[in-house]
Amino acid sequence: MMLLGEIGLRLGTAVAGVGSAILAVNLDDLVMRLVAVVIAVMFIGPLVVLLVMDVREWLSRPPPQFDPTGRPGAVEWGFVVFFDGVMALFVYAGILDVRRGGSGELLVTGVMVGVVMLLLTSGVVARWLRHRRARRFSRLTGGPE
Repeated sequence: MMLLGEIGLRLGTAVAGVGSAILAVNLDDLVMRLVAVVIAVMFIGPLVVLLVMDVREWLSRPPPQFDPTGRPGAVEWGFVVFFDGVMALFVYAGILDVRRGGSGELLVTGVMVGVVMLLLTSGVVARWLRHRRARRFSRLTGGPE
């Protein structure tokens, strides 16, 4: 049974994401529309993950087991590509804002958030490289893969 705080978390995230999506549809300014889309995705993306976890729990399925030292799975790569793509969209909105004569604050914010996101997702790439290097080394030495 979910606690009231857990329900509130999901409901608040859903309201913020849907509100940003509605705002994105109704805005005429391209830059602000892109920013609203980025905000909507940043709320709706984790909400989808929470809801999928809830459904798996209700169906009594165990959560997927990830090897923190092994090769990243498709889901992890999906998160990396999806969220880094959203950050690229955020930076693009900042570039458009500067081109039309904006102050550049949106671009600086997009770059700062994008760098943080890249640092957070670089762990997946580093794990993939370590796994590849270990696999290549085991092939050279004749050991198990």
